[in-house]
Amino acid sequence: MTYADPDPHPDPYRLTGAAASPDAPPTDVTRAGVTRTLLWLVLVISAVGNMVASYSGSGTPVHLWCGVVTALCVTALVVQRLRGRR
Repeated sequence: MTYADPDPHPDPYRLTGAAASPDAPPTDVTRAGVTRTLLWLVLVISAVGNMVASYSGSGTPVHLWCGVVTALCVTALVVQRLRGRR
């Protein structure tokens, strides 16, 4: 006895099949994904750098540079997110 699926459209919530297969090829890495990852990395590094500068008593220029880098990263991430919604 063979089983024939009466519905030609697979259930998207079903855990079995090609999408859940461990042998399925990985998704392609996109330029936007790499950019987003790098922006988050630089954002975290600049925030940690600003925190270290605060605790070590560094001068104002260090805080300003870390703040500028953080603000640029946040702005770029927001712009990238808004462009992706279109």
